[in-house]
Amino acid sequence: MTPIEAPVVAERLGRRLTLWGGGSVIVGTVLALRGTSPARRAFGQQTAGWGAIDLAIAGAGALNSSVPTSKSLSKLLWINAGLDVLYIATGAHIAVRKPRFGRRITAEQAVGHGTAVVVQGAALLVLDTTHARMIRG
Repeated sequence: MTPIEAPVVAERLGRRLTLWGGGSVIVGTVLALRGTSPARRAFGQQTAGWGAIDLAIAGAGALNSSVPTSKSLSKLLWINAGLDVLYIATGAHIAVRKPRFGRRITAEQAVGHGTAVVVQGAALLVLDTTHARMIRG
């Protein structure tokens, strides 16, 4: 992989995060409203929520006029990758253990929510590590 300047990497990441976030909002909303089971509806709710946050982060990045350095962007992306691993582990725990959160959700909904967190965390892990590895310097 040929190293790329940090501002170019940041722009690419912003575009890709916007696409992922937008797709997550659309697919998640459809599943949340039309899912055929409580697990699918919960998966949709969680997916739409993560997508909205992804869009907000991409929008904030686009509005930021400062130019990232290779060191600062690389550090941020590797920290985010560590957090992504925690998201995956947390989602897997929820999907497998099926906590009820004080009876606010059912076991089936826990599976949907947890699975969605795993999917979102994995996608973000791919985005963060891929872009961190692109950075020159």
